[in-house]
Amino acid sequence: MQLTISQLQSKHKALVAALKRGEMVEITYHGQTLGIVHPATHTINTQEQEAAMNAFFGLHKDSSIASVEEELRIIRKGRQNKLGRPDK
Repeated sequence: MQLTISQLQSKHKALVAALKRGEMVEITYHGQTLGIVHPATHTINTQEQEAAMNAFFGLHKDSSIASVEEELRIIRKGRQNKLGRPDK
């Protein structure tokens, strides 16, 4: 399917329908292709990706901070305190 820039506003439902059918839609402007819209592809996470995500989202699970409130208090103290400078 091919749509011009001016048709995008009036034919957006046709764009969505084409994507649902699995079609690619070419967007043109003054006869030149600006881009191609592809239907979304579903990805399957591999075991390596799952392990990386679990490591990232569980980043602070082994830290000594007991609660979110305690971590926020530490963060709000500011970095000057961490650098050995007195708080203002």
